[in-house]
Amino acid sequence: MSPAISYAFATRNNDDTYRLPTRPTIAYNPGNPTVLLPNGAVPAQSTSYARTYDGWSPSLALSYRPDNIQTFFAAGSRSFEPPTHDDLLATVNGTPNSSPGRLNPPQPFAPLAAFTTPDLKAQTATTIEGGWRGRTERFSWDAVVYHSWVDNELLSLRDATGASLGAVNADRTTHFGIELGVGAKLTDRLSGRVAYTFQDFRFDNDPVRSNNRLAGAPPHLIHVQLQYQATEAWMLQGAVRWSPGRVPVDNMNTLYANSYVVADLRTEYKINKTFRVFGEITNLFNETYASSTLIVDQARPDQAAFLPGDGRGFYAGIKATL
Repeated sequence: MSPAISYAFATRNNDDTYRLPTRPTIAYNPGNPTVLLPNGAVPAQSTSYARTYDGWSPSLALSYRPDNIQTFFAAGSRSFEPPTHDDLLATVNGTPNSSPGRLNPPQPFAPLAAFTTPDLKAQTATTIEGGWRGRTERFSWDAVVYHSWVDNELLSLRDATGASLGAVNADRTTHFGIELGVGAKLTDRLSGRVAYTFQDFRFDNDPVRSNNRLAGAPPHLIHVQLQYQATEAWMLQGAVRWSPGRVPVDNMNTLYANSYVVADLRTEYKINKTFRVFGEITNLFNETYASSTLIVDQARPDQAAFLPGDGRGFYAGIKATL
């Protein structure tokens, strides 16, 4: 049994030293982004703030080893996470063709805010988890399951253009997950490992988003690796990264990123006790996929929301161990 408790006190202070009555804006023509529009200005607003946060984080962990190869464990905890300055101060009302405060590029003097300083609460969560891990001469395994009840989760939102809207507190959310891993020594030279992650992150009866899934969290992730020790010095390795489920781009769950599979190859040769050379090919089949997305509250059909993954890549190098 391992009980613990901690206390955290955090301050977040910002002093705006800008003293002019207006802030300048700049914009380019949306129809011809190389053409500069007339410079403009918006009323200045103070971005100063002084916030304090404090909270207790108790936890209790239990572990049991019935023999030398297995361990069972369980834990319960309460966590506390204050917002950062990135959450508390954000530029807003900009577009890909204009600076903050210039939501409509052709209108240089439209009185819009260029910053937001939301009065955010600290994020807290109650989490329970349990698992089992073990190892034999040829096999190893890990299994973990957890559930978190989160209050005031900090969400960083963007509009349809990708411009920041600042951070907000969700009311209540839940995070449920399972992590599984199995390794095996198939022969004296061949070994493999499979890792699987399941994530179900949702709003909890939110008045706007109901029980929708939180944007940006892949529901399934699978990683498979196979390694062959051809000689004492030469190693070959293949890996597959698979995201088999659709990932929500927005919290309203109207737009999703598609599943994808990416394969990688790697080899390494040990020259001596000090030096190793290696070569690697990532995304072997040059798969076109979205490795991640912008996280927005409500997606639009005409927005650019997908961030492409890297195409086929070649790497080589040398390692030295002193």
